[in-house]
Amino acid sequence: MSIQKIKVLLVDDQPLVLQILSKGLEQDPFIQVVGTATDGIIALSKVKLLNPDVIVLDMEMPNMNGLQFLHKQMPLNPIPTIVLSSVTSKDSQITLDAFDAGAVDFISKPAGGPNALFDLLKQLWVKVKVAATKDVSYLKNKVVIQPKHQAYSSVVLDRNSKTDQVILGMGIFEVTNDPTKILKIFALGSCIGLALFCRKPEVVALAHIVLPTSTNDLEKAKLVPGYFADTAIKSILDKMQNMGCNIKDINAKLAGGAVTRVAIGDFFGIGQRNHLASKAGLLKNGIKIVAEEVGGDISRTVFVQLGSDKFNLHHPEKGHWSI
Repeated sequence: MSIQKIKVLLVDDQPLVLQILSKGLEQDPFIQVVGTATDGIIALSKVKLLNPDVIVLDMEMPNMNGLQFLHKQMPLNPIPTIVLSSVTSKDSQITLDAFDAGAVDFISKPAGGPNALFDLLKQLWVKVKVAATKDVSYLKNKVVIQPKHQAYSSVVLDRNSKTDQVILGMGIFEVTNDPTKILKIFALGSCIGLALFCRKPEVVALAHIVLPTSTNDLEKAKLVPGYFADTAIKSILDKMQNMGCNIKDINAKLAGGAVTRVAIGDFFGIGQRNHLASKAGLLKNGIKIVAEEVGGDISRTVFVQLGSDKFNLHHPEKGHWSI
């Protein structure tokens, strides 16, 4: 039986990076790299020609940078896009701008050697498959407001600008007692957004859970425990307890677990499986689930902030609400 492969377009100004990523991604039987581009202008023409399912996009490029590309591409033909760049971090203004413009996930380029590269490829194999299930059609014809601070007349990006919003890509979690920080996940589809609240002392946590169990990838679970429901819950609870929280004072709220528009390999029914695994892990650890907003077929942007027990959600058609 033939495999329906995910068509990927790679956009990066370094030919060696494009070559390495092309060979590495195609080691996964579900992924096909259909083309490459060395700047945003070339990428725009390649998208029209190749119609990819997922784009992997650098930020710093000549002629048209990644942010400029997103602002041009998404209102015309929205395609799930993963940002892969050395200038993106979870509290970077560039990362926030990229997600506001329609990106669905990000990874920082590794600075290490072969081991770091292999870990990057392992992340991309998963992230590309999850990205392919994302419905970004709501971005079509969206009026995009370009941030005033960003010099869009120039391809040069401000590497140093930070934001109070901590953006959590797939498999990332954050625990904080800082009331000035907003923990946020964009376009939550089949993944689970797990929010944990502790009142004494005040601590809040948010996790972007991608897969239900770490059983088949223990090595990855050690590197990125937030990917899996079982290891994410354990890691977050350990950190919250180290910050002075008592298990009996922690409550949980869940969002996401949507039915995706496509099913790929092991990702069939992944939304429901993520939901059930997260609930089971919480109950096993004695954590009370006080609210849920799961299932359906919509993607939700979610955020939490210390000082409130609200789990805030947003969808372009449903608007804002909280649980």
